[in-house]
Amino acid sequence: MKPDEKNTAFRFILDVHLGRLAKYLRLCGFDTLFSTFFEDREIIVTARLENRIILTRDRLLLKAAGDAEGYLVKSQYHNEQLREVFERYRLKNHVDLFSRCISCNSILEEVKKEEIAERLLADTRRYFSSFKRCPQCDRIYWEGSHYDNMKKSLAPLL
Repeated sequence: MKPDEKNTAFRFILDVHLGRLAKYLRLCGFDTLFSTFFEDREIIVTARLENRIILTRDRLLLKAAGDAEGYLVKSQYHNEQLREVFERYRLKNHVDLFSRCISCNSILEEVKKEEIAERLLADTRRYFSSFKRCPQCDRIYWEGSHYDNMKKSLAPLL
């Protein structure tokens, strides 16, 4: 099953206060729109047009959203925010870790080491062989120590 097929029911759009939460939702494979430049009206219109769930810490935004699906995130801390959203939408069984770019939300693609070798640091080239690349922003991902740390931080939710 492709990442898009797995998580089509859970497409989010977040307001300016939830940037770290957006990265973690993307890390878990959820289609998550976020920009520090989104205005409330744009969030509402996009949510309605694209059938996205609005996540916000702004009560007035949710009130203005009317019939658009939304959730008022209570915590100020990203790890608690993620737990809230996971519980609210029962996301545990819909996770597809490390399938989306945490920067731009695109679905990552496998890439051959030879194609990106010149972009890697010597130790990364030496110790890792499996890589993914974002087709939109060209960011490279691999399962290094950062990957392990992120997996450990997500373990209580999964």
